[in-house]
Amino acid sequence: MDKVLFEKWRKYIPDLGEALRRMEEKNIIAVGVAPYPRIIPSVFLDHYLIYSVKDAADIDDLKKYAKILCLEEKNPKLANKVQATGYLLNNYAFQGFLKAQRYPFRLMFYQTTKKIVETLERLQLPWIGNRPESFENVVLKGDFRDLVKKLSLPSIPDWRLSRDEFLGKSFQELWDHWGRTPVVQRADFDVAGEMGTFFLKTEADWQLCHEMLSKDTRYTTVTISPFITGNSLSMLGCITRQGVLSSTLQLQLIDVPESLHGQPATGVFLGHDWGFQDWPESVERTAQDVVETVGRHLATQGFKGIFGIDFIYDTTTKEIFPIECNPRFTGALPIYSLMVIANEVPPMEFFHILTHLNLDIPFDFESVNRGLKKRRPVAHISLTPKGAYQMKFSLPAGIYSYDPVTMDIQFQRPGAFLSDFKKDNEFMLIDSLPRIGGRIIQNVPRLCKLIFPRTIAHSSFEIDKEVGRLITALSTALRKNQVRPDSEEAVSGGSEEA
Repeated sequence: MDKVLFEKWRKYIPDLGEALRRMEEKNIIAVGVAPYPRIIPSVFLDHYLIYSVKDAADIDDLKKYAKILCLEEKNPKLANKVQATGYLLNNYAFQGFLKAQRYPFRLMFYQTTKKIVETLERLQLPWIGNRPESFENVVLKGDFRDLVKKLSLPSIPDWRLSRDEFLGKSFQELWDHWGRTPVVQRADFDVAGEMGTFFLKTEADWQLCHEMLSKDTRYTTVTISPFITGNSLSMLGCITRQGVLSSTLQLQLIDVPESLHGQPATGVFLGHDWGFQDWPESVERTAQDVVETVGRHLATQGFKGIFGIDFIYDTTTKEIFPIECNPRFTGALPIYSLMVIANEVPPMEFFHILTHLNLDIPFDFESVNRGLKKRRPVAHISLTPKGAYQMKFSLPAGIYSYDPVTMDIQFQRPGAFLSDFKKDNEFMLIDSLPRIGGRIIQNVPRLCKLIFPRTIAHSSFEIDKEVGRLITALSTALRKNQVRPDSEEAVSGGSEEA
């Protein structure tokens, strides 16, 4: 760990040296599809390895910051078969990798399933993560709404209908229930990203929703809420031995048209803006109370470490309502933690690992909690992959500049942390960027992300026009000369350099 940063963190954790020594008694191997969301522990742990499934252009630069092993680099055929972590754990190649480890290790997972835990226990593998039974009553939207009411927290009205009842309703019947736009979600089946939330503003919205939910037989109940004019917000929590830490309340970017690039607006999460704030301090305190209350409840069930809660903020009444709980590392990480580290405060990942290892290392809880709420003008937003099937040109990961008139972009330097920015008008392109000639997967919510050292949002659904034009220019370039892979013209292989 960097000596200067070590001394900064000791103000919060006097026995930091002992904490790090205990954490590193075994190597921590973070397992997941992509490395960038798992980069933060490399800041404070020497014995830390990221085992990533998919190859990407940014891995070459990220290896300067962290130890990364990429399955697709060594065994592309196997990597293409890996659709879930459970499959990876049962594979002979991954098991061979673990047997070859000379240093004792622990595997770290951001979210587990019963099958994953069963495999870990059968193979007698040490691991860091939460057991599914510790979060099973919050992971589904309907269950979380019920818990919110049970805990006497602010709750948004909802209307539950069976699948058949819902599909039998007309658009007008749904609209008339509250006299405003209904918002529809599956109540008993978790669908992340696109097609998880439907805003029925028009008959056409209803037709799309009806078509999608008619084809889906995985759910039995829907929850319907009235549309609230306001912003989507979220807050992170971290359950520790000393209490529930919480982040600042952060603006979520949802259904931003430039980023969607023509795909339907169905509540697609795209990023955050930490510099944006249009709510009073009382709303921030209410959100913190919700996070702490839910965190204490999860702790009674054995849950430890990081989780997140999504809110809707009514800009008219100044009320805030919790609507969803994510019992895992969320899309706010690691950008939020990069901001925290830039503020010289230990990130939540540190306390997550500390707590999961049951280390009784005291820290200044109140000072840490205050430090976690320091804002910086930082934002990130994703590009979506729809319509881009193959990477046609070389796009290195790192820091870029752009011409605000022509929107020509120029690569400036490698980078992965906020300290790599030199000017406010730069941006970073990173997180699973495909290599030239690489196949672009369609059934995922994002292709890669842009990070800005400034505020870019006007609301959850609207960004600065200049940034919007930049995103549109990038998206358009990525989709140029594309051919659907199922057409006769589809080919594999690389293309010309850009």
